Amino acid sequence: MRLGVIAKKALQRRGALIALLLVSAIFMVSKAGVSAVGLNNIPNGILVSPVVEETTVSKGQTASIPMSIQNPTNFPVTLKAIINDFVANNNESGVADVILNTKNAKLPLNNFESLVSPIANITLSPQQRLYFNVSISVPSNAASGGYYGIIRFQNATTTTTANIGLGASTGTLFLVTVPGNLTYKVNLVQFYVEHGSSPTGFLTSGNVSVVTRLDNVGNIHVQPFGTIQIENTFHKVISTIQFNSTNPRSNIPPDSIRKFTNALPKQHYLGHYTLIASIAWQSGSGNIIIATVGFWYLPVWFIALVVLVIVVIVLVIWLIIHRYRVNRRRYRH
Repeated sequence: MRLGVIAKKALQRRGALIALLLVSAIFMVSKAGVSAVGLNNIPNGILVSPVVEETTVSKGQTASIPMSIQNPTNFPVTLKAIINDFVANNNESGVADVILNTKNAKLPLNNFESLVSPIANITLSPQQRLYFNVSISVPSNAASGGYYGIIRFQNATTTTTANIGLGASTGTLFLVTVPGNLTYKVNLVQFYVEHGSSPTGFLTSGNVSVVTRLDNVGNIHVQPFGTIQIENTFHKVISTIQFNSTNPRSNIPPDSIRKFTNALPKQHYLGHYTLIASIAWQSGSGNIIIATVGFWYLPVWFIALVVLVIVVIVLVIWLIIHRYRVNRRRYRH
């Protein structure tokens, strides 16, 4: 009996690790974390695929999205699907906020939850993987733009509505585009050099980063891309940084600001440098943001050397003047 309990606990710990790795994959692929989703209500180790689904559904049409769910444990489980919208978090990190309490929370105009057909409870035997389809239906009078949400699963017997992190939850993030009057528009909010966590234009040591803050004022998510060139004092390009070059690229949801931080290559900086950003957000559109910012990088040793040279020059001038005055007094006498 005791050995059975120990084995069960070990299996649960293994399942928790699998769930943690799955959620890490969600964050890396989508670049969007999700807040609060009730992890204590789902058996450890339940796996859902795909992690992220990005699709386009025209007005008046229905799309059937293939999904799968697996129970890798040795215990049967019955799961219920929960559908939530998510919006961009205000911290500009790319993390998303799941809207859990729809009674009190204001749902977005483009409501993802309203597009998803009801999903029946799913019962899984131990080690079973089940393939199923999720129907997304877009009304003919729906607004064009992006619809964003998550379909997650929890134990069908739970009644709790507590908000807990997605860290132990299992689900699929959806980014749905409804074609029509789509507006692709991004504004530059800030472009500056950062040292530590503070903007600066003068550095004496440490690593250098450049921060780009972009505001998506359109009605569809965008994946900006481009380059940031580094020019030295003589206007020679010494390095080029690829902007938002992850695979897939990070998204900026509509009505949100996203902060991108790029570390400059490590090298022996000395003097004045200029950063030139060329950023686009829609291939072939010709819309490009051009931004520049300059900064001085003078190492402590260089400043000390300059101070020493100045002191020597001042001392030499003083000696010359002093000798001149001494010689002048001698000449008069």
